[in-house]
Amino acid sequence: MPVKRTPPETAQSLARPAWLRAGTTIGFSVFSIVWHGNAWFADLWDGNDLMVARIAVAAFFVLTASMVWEYVKQEGVPEVLRGSLALGAAAWLLTGVLVIFMTTTTGVALAAGAGFLILGLAELFGGLRTRNEFVPSRDHALLGAIGALTGLLMIAWWGLDIHGVIGIAGMGMILSSVLLAIGAAGLTHDAKRAAA
Repeated sequence: MPVKRTPPETAQSLARPAWLRAGTTIGFSVFSIVWHGNAWFADLWDGNDLMVARIAVAAFFVLTASMVWEYVKQEGVPEVLRGSLALGAAAWLLTGVLVIFMTTTTGVALAAGAGFLILGLAELFGGLRTRNEFVPSRDHALLGAIGALTGLLMIAWWGLDIHGVIGIAGMGMILSSVLLAIGAAGLTHDAKRAAA
């Protein structure tokens, strides 16, 4: 069975937004690991963990929404996947703005959980619908499943403290960052065929 590849022109246009999304997700993953329990970091924000978490989650959602939007604008992305990812990106942008105004840990957990769930389901739906015609759709289906599960866990365990909320989000994004980096590397590899 021959290996399916993304056409070089499509891979070339998708590689940059894929790497940007991977980098943003890796950055949030690292933040979720090192942000609490470190006295030096805690002194920077006078122990106001909720404020720092709100800013970090909001920035992550808004930046990632813009990376997803940049991805769907590229030629070669199937319409079904484009529509689903655009819906998810819009939800993440709104979630990022909403999280800034949340004043409780429960509010942050529920808003972020809803955002993860919406983009996750949108990405899962689009990925499954287009997996036979667009090779990166398989990655989107996996990312969607991880995102939806992350959202469900955040909503189900809304009573956790802010460290638990960021821990759940971070766990899901660590898994996603690995998949995103592998997918971006695959697109870069396929894009190099165009230069050859």
